[in-house]
Amino acid sequence: MNFHEGVTARLLDSAPVTAIVDRRINWGIRPQGEPLPAVTLQVVSDPRPAHLKGYDGARRTRLQTDCWAETLAQALALAAAVISTLKEPVTVGDKKFGNALVDAQHDLGETVGGGTGSQSSGTFIHRQSVELSIWHVGD
Repeated sequence: MNFHEGVTARLLDSAPVTAIVDRRINWGIRPQGEPLPAVTLQVVSDPRPAHLKGYDGARRTRLQTDCWAETLAQALALAAAVISTLKEPVTVGDKKFGNALVDAQHDLGETVGGGTGSQSSGTFIHRQSVELSIWHVGD
């Protein structure tokens, strides 16, 4: 099992996360028209530490999790559920995860829809962007 599959499995096995998003967890981009709330994931940095005999078994991967919702309260609750799920060491299949640290959390969002012209308005979607450093063993 690779890092991406392991993170996805952890989030889908988390009752607090799936109670909010069901199965709406995607890598890279949120599918157009998908209902909210939802989570998108993206690897920001994945260095491969090495020594004279090759790569180390354990490494730290930096993961960006974007928690999308219609309200700020729901985006914050989803971010808290994701952090709580990923912070604890666990083994998923043959993949060993160590503890995760929160490197940053940002209030973001965007206005969607609305049409064209100066009088148009859209809907604001809240996003909590959380960057986590996750220790793990293997690919």
